[in-house]
Formats: sequence, C-alpha cells, structure tokens
Amino acid sequence: MIADPTVVKWLRQTAEANEIPYQLDVGDGGTTDATSIHLTREGIPSSTLSVATRYIHSPVEVLDLDDLQACADLLAKAAGTVNKYF
Repeated sequence: MIADPTVVKWLRQTAEANEIPYQLDVGDGGTTDATSIHLTREGIPSSTLSVATRYIHSPVEVLDLDDLQACADLLAKAAGTVNKYF
C-alpha cells in the first residue's frame, strides 16, 4: 500500500509531540486490510502501525515490550488528535 502523506504526518507529529519513539519503514512483503481500504472508491486516507517482530506468525514470535507500549501510546494519542488533521 502507499501510505497517505497526511496520515504519515499526523502520526509523526503526534509521536514527536508526545516523545514517543518511532521508526519509518517500507515493508517489502505481505499485506493488510489497509491495502484494500486505501484503494476504495476515491481512496481512503490510510496507513499502518506495526511493531517490529521476529518469527512472525509462529509459536515463538518475539517483540520488545517497550516497542509494543510505544505503538499503543501512539495509537491512543493519535486518536485524540484526529480532528486536527482530518
């Protein structure tokens, strides 16, 4: 999917304003529902939030709990500022 620039700006500014660590990445495989959503009708502004993991979709998937908390914090803070951007 191609992330909407306004959504990316919203998430970046929210993270920076709340001192939430983040990284930008371009995934090179797989897909999410956001792929279909951003292609619907004239396009719905979309992006994804993800947590860096190893061994995804296996019984031993591994992640850093601090990364998971940062992602949850960003999602919660961003939800509270959505009207500022859209």
